[in-house]
Amino acid sequence: MLDLVLTWASLDSALGMLLTKVLGRPMYEGPDIVSGMSTSKRFAEICRKLAATTSGETAAKLMRRRKKKYERYSQVRNRIAHSRCVGTWNSDYVVFAIFEREGASDLVIECIPLQEMRRAEKWGREMLRLALQVVDLPDQ
Repeated sequence: MLDLVLTWASLDSALGMLLTKVLGRPMYEGPDIVSGMSTSKRFAEICRKLAATTSGETAAKLMRRRKKKYERYSQVRNRIAHSRCVGTWNSDYVVFAIFEREGASDLVIECIPLQEMRRAEKWGREMLRLALQVVDLPDQ
């Protein structure tokens, strides 16, 4: 679980750098640009900017697909980061107690498959690698 959270923290930072790069701004201005901006919003801004460039629609389309995956896997990451892990079930699931009401007098319990957590971590590592590769490209 820690690997997933740390990977996604790095991804958040890398997407800020990627947005800064796509905007054509110096990297030292990036923190001011992305401060308070959700990662989902960073993805959206990257897509918007790419789509507005000549022949950038293909890249924007690929990023929109990645954004959809991000939205899916961010639910797993958020449960880990913002809930209380209370154990495992059937050795295939991690159980989280979530401080949200369910019905009149219950709190939410959610079971996340370990496979889904592994997929979220793998996808995060791959997206992180891609973002950093683009950030490292020379400016044009």
